[in-house]
Amino acid sequence: MAVTITLTQERPNTSIPFYNASNEFKALKQEMVDAGTLIDSGGSNDKTDLVRTWSLIFFDWESRIAFENDNRTQSYVDARATYNLTNGIIEEVEFPD
Repeated sequence: MAVTITLTQERPNTSIPFYNASNEFKALKQEMVDAGTLIDSGGSNDKTDLVRTWSLIFFDWESRIAFENDNRTQSYVDARATYNLTNGIIEEVEFPD
């Protein structure tokens, strides 16, 4: 059963860039895509360019848990949270039940 996680971020204005993931985190996602355990739908901005939505679709719960437990994910989440807090970017992560 597929499991989707959606990250939505809203920045206060377009002069503040959204956080850019590290190459290590991008490599993790690509490894999982190549292994067939993840579909990375990519991010898209709304028409105001203030809201970005990004969805990751995992093949199953085990894939999602492996992704979340990977140190590269944890580093990315921590760095993104710090950056967003500093720059006034509000984020919401939707997890399935």
